[in-house]
Amino acid sequence: MKPPIYSIGLIFLLILLLFGVSAAKIYQYQDTDGNWHFTDTPSEDSAARVKTFRQGTSRPAGRQNLKDLLYKHYRPSNAIKAAAIATVTIKSSIGLGSGFFVSSNGHILTNRHVLRGDEKRFQATERAIGDMDRRIETLERHFQDKKQRLDSFREHLDAYKKNIEEMADSPAKKREMRRYTIERERYEACKAGFQTEKAAYESRRNDYEDRKMAYRFKTTTAALSRNFTVILKNGDELNAYLLDISQAHDLALLKIDGCRTPHVSFADPDQGCHGEQVYAIGSPAGLHDSVSKGIFSGFESKKEWKCRNGRRNPKGSSPCQRRPGFHNGPGDSTGSRL
Repeated sequence: MKPPIYSIGLIFLLILLLFGVSAAKIYQYQDTDGNWHFTDTPSEDSAARVKTFRQGTSRPAGRQNLKDLLYKHYRPSNAIKAAAIATVTIKSSIGLGSGFFVSSNGHILTNRHVLRGDEKRFQATERAIGDMDRRIETLERHFQDKKQRLDSFREHLDAYKKNIEEMADSPAKKREMRRYTIERERYEACKAGFQTEKAAYESRRNDYEDRKMAYRFKTTTAALSRNFTVILKNGDELNAYLLDISQAHDLALLKIDGCRTPHVSFADPDQGCHGEQVYAIGSPAGLHDSVSKGIFSGFESKKEWKCRNGRRNPKGSSPCQRRPGFHNGPGDSTGSRL
């Protein structure tokens, strides 16, 4: 039988798509002024520092002007509101986090832990799992020992009853039978208590094992995932794929194809002034589109912003309060730089 024509066409289309995607590249380069750019074509500036990314499996779905769409809907009256439009919520297998567009071609900068999880939390969770597993081993031995004692008690009662039955009818036999009845009732009470205790333990253990398995699945999926859901300010959801992820820094770069996007520009950290206002925009603890304000207090190290979290620094400057879920910022007093 000849294969249907539509099947051959579908296979041919899939081959074209696979080969087309594998050949596509994204170029990141830094010009002579120190500004970073993302483009589908290599830079002609021989002095530029160029880094190449290979695209993921997402296909363009037609050029869509998200910037005009969002600006028309929200009409931002200042740079902070404009930066909020460029901020997105990123949904991964381990939860939600924040990111922001850094180019008009759909490039999104976020934190590595948004996609892969927080390594310190993973380590703490693994320690807690290890402690719980050892506790379960202890409880298993406890119930095993208790069952052995009950079995021994039952064997003793059976032997005791057999001896009573071999006795001749007499007041002594009746007296021993009453004692046997009391001991048998005590055994049955201990057995019922054991079964109730073990059933409750097994229910909690099974719930723990289910949760542990779900956690293992989520963390494994997070370590392997390359495609994510991005939620815009207006609630629309788009598919994004992973371009690159840093092993040295808590940073990752995503990409949405086929869209012209709003974006924010990078600031030169060397131009930061003490006391300058900074803003953090994101979705902490599920609070969508939240803004927090503080001041720039100095540098933790070279080329790194310092924003004291939760307490005043030694110079007495106010902190930039940042909750889990804040990932973009800080910006200057206008909110126009990252």
